[in-house]
Amino acid sequence: MGKNNLTKFEENFLIVFLILLIFIILIDFSHFFNKYIYLPDFLNLKFKLGLDLAGGTILTYSADLSNIKDEDKKETMEILKEVIERRVNLFGINEPKVTYSIVENTGRLYVELPGIKSPQEAIEKIGETPYLEFYIPQTSTGSTSTINFVPSGLNGKYLKKAQVEYVSGLIEPVVSLSFDEEGAKIFKELTQKYLGQPIAIVLDGKIISSPVVREVIENGNAQISGKFSFKEAQQLARRLNEGTLPVKMEIVGQQTISGSYGKDFVSLILKASFFAFLTIAIFMIIYYRFSGLISSLALLVYAILNIFIYKAFGIVLTLAGIVGFILSIGMAIDANILILERMKEEKRGGKSGIVLINDAFKRAWTSIRDSNITTLISSVALYFLTSSFVRGFALTLGIGVLVSMFTAVFFTRILMIKLIKN
Repeated sequence: MGKNNLTKFEENFLIVFLILLIFIILIDFSHFFNKYIYLPDFLNLKFKLGLDLAGGTILTYSADLSNIKDEDKKETMEILKEVIERRVNLFGINEPKVTYSIVENTGRLYVELPGIKSPQEAIEKIGETPYLEFYIPQTSTGSTSTINFVPSGLNGKYLKKAQVEYVSGLIEPVVSLSFDEEGAKIFKELTQKYLGQPIAIVLDGKIISSPVVREVIENGNAQISGKFSFKEAQQLARRLNEGTLPVKMEIVGQQTISGSYGKDFVSLILKASFFAFLTIAIFMIIYYRFSGLISSLALLVYAILNIFIYKAFGIVLTLAGIVGFILSIGMAIDANILILERMKEEKRGGKSGIVLINDAFKRAWTSIRDSNITTLISSVALYFLTSSFVRGFALTLGIGVLVSMFTAVFFTRILMIKLIKN
């Protein structure tokens, strides 16, 4: 073998990386190694599968935006999305996804729940998210029992905090509400305008209490009383703190998706990927000989690193995401081919050894850099400007491009300097 021309840093890096690679391989193929040896829990990472692979349920909700100004509809749906996401995340569901659309005065909220085959429990829990409103008197015949109440515009959107308290003169606990700055301003205006009149506190369309305003309230605090037990008051305060809905919503659709088709498709993709990799490796070895073998080893390391990233960082795998990974394999081998072709040109110019390798990598780098950057720009645009499965494709493609730049430009170079004769 030729003289080792690696720097001290490169030597140390190669040793450390190869040691880490052993642990990465154990993580990537833990389901196989567990058949023969015991692996600690931190090595037994699992893939997170999207709805199309794991199966699950899509819930569709309709939100009434008729009382919302056009310029506020998007913000309202964003708040609704955040509230539902917080509620769903409490269930421990694997990577739920919440998206929405707006058509005139109706919003549609789509809740994707991978792995949930019996969605009734999730529907019930999501439905527990309360819709809090304050109603003001419209007309009165002199008796509080015949007052017609209408929405005031003050609702749970402005709620900052809810907590259980006991107040003097009452045996039962009350739920105290604290509004944000904008909500406090609205509440102050309401208590000024309706001083001496009742303001109804409405939860999920039901009047909980309708206290008479005795004074102007400037600090943005209100109370809900309704002969609660302490446990009931605690539950109500917790539900309000977890998120009140800015508008009314109701479930209008429910779809259960089987993951069997996705798993069959993944099996086919994996088989196709294996034979594609084998074909590429054979071609590289026949055409580029020993350099082609090194490139094939780098490509194998590239695949191993991608699988590790998916597991370690919890990347949700969808069919589109797997396609993005396979496409990035083409990008990775393309970079190696650019390097090897440049090496052939440099060799024809009379260069050899470390000079040949370094010059080939240096001159191939600009082409590799430009092609990968343009692909990364496309991936970023797709990720942030689209939704659902397209984002999965963009994410795995982008990760693959970054990893390929490391394996093709850095790792392949170190292997070549280490293994190829001068």
